[in-house]
Amino acid sequence: QRLKVEPTSEHISKQLPQQNLPDLKPIGEVRTPALICGTVGAVLTIILALIGSYSGLDLSLKEYFQGKPFYLPESSTGGSGGSGSWHPTWDWLLVMLLTFGVSFAVLDTDKRWRRVMIILLLSVVVILCSPVLMLWGVFWSPITVFVGVLWSWICAFIYSCQHTMPCAIWLPSKLKVAKKEEIDISPLMMDEKTPEKKYQPKDQSSCPD
Repeated sequence: QRLKVEPTSEHISKQLPQQNLPDLKPIGEVRTPALICGTVGAVLTIILALIGSYSGLDLSLKEYFQGKPFYLPESSTGGSGGSGSWHPTWDWLLVMLLTFGVSFAVLDTDKRWRRVMIILLLSVVVILCSPVLMLWGVFWSPITVFVGVLWSWICAFIYSCQHTMPCAIWLPSKLKVAKKEEIDISPLMMDEKTPEKKYQPKDQSSCPD
């Protein structure tokens, strides 16, 4: 009968000398980093919009949509006037929503390729919303929203690559060293006598009834 001994970290390291253990990364969080990444992206793009950094790109986009095949009327390209205009404050609300959303999504998603797919899908949706609104006679430049979303995603992606996120802790690919039944400690017993054999009487017939 084999003696059941509690496995220790020393036993595990001796039993698994040839396995390539992954680099241990600090355990990351989701809420606080997501709030920071979302705030950085939102504040950055709103400030750039206020100082007029996107004015040249917006003007070029307006000129493009006024030609074929959209023929956007001049009344729809004004700032806050006209029924078909898009107010800048709506951009800020949309930026706040998407920057925090993409930060939480990236930090709560495992695998790098899935995090890359998040920004690819979101970029396509944001950029294609602009020509769709043009069909309704509404001019909307996606530059402000896209820059904020992209910057928040970069911050969240870098953080998730440098930490082990909670969503990746209970994956099947982890080492199964925590299971006691999978660790054979018999070579570590140094051929010591078990208590059953050590204290067993030499001649059982001589023992009194």
